[in-house]
Amino acid sequence: MDSWRQRLESLDEAQTEMLLGSPMSQRFASWPLSVSHPAIVGAFYGLLLTAALIIPIGYHQLWDIDLWFREVAFRGLSIALGLALAGQFSSLISKFFQRPPITPPRTVLFTMPFVGFIILLGSWMDLTPQIPEVLAWLLMLAPGPIYVHLSWAPRYRMLTMLEDGKDPFGPSKVELGQMEMEQELVDAVNAIDD
Repeated sequence: MDSWRQRLESLDEAQTEMLLGSPMSQRFASWPLSVSHPAIVGAFYGLLLTAALIIPIGYHQLWDIDLWFREVAFRGLSIALGLALAGQFSSLISKFFQRPPITPPRTVLFTMPFVGFIILLGSWMDLTPQIPEVLAWLLMLAPGPIYVHLSWAPRYRMLTMLEDGKDPFGPSKVELGQMEMEQELVDAVNAIDD
């Protein structure tokens, strides 16, 4: 059993719920921490998206195996790399700001890729020529980075803190800085009184 899981038992129910989150976050939390880094989760979303596009890309390339393979490989690697970089950026932002995880509206995030997929297919089949293809790609790509940034990156930071034996619910750097400033102010007032 992982050491952070052992420490999880000492937390109260609200703290445990914040650390584990929704069923999707719980699934990522079941992975080893070395494999569930936000960059890897972002790249994983990109690979899942690429897998869903294999057949439509084949149709778009008129089933030419060479073009089909090249476009799937290029788009898949580009998407996975872009989303991995976005996940790494979210991880760095989470460490800097140390905000708690936010659960994004799941119904919106889960429907966006399907709407984007339908728009993309319609565009490739010339059924929706007035809707730009960029909108379809935005709708398909955005949910992964939004989820990672708002929900998973802060949870991952807290889980790694718990793994390292630190209290993820302890005072933040901002609160510590304010306490130090207040103590300096009290010391200054005491020095003036003396």
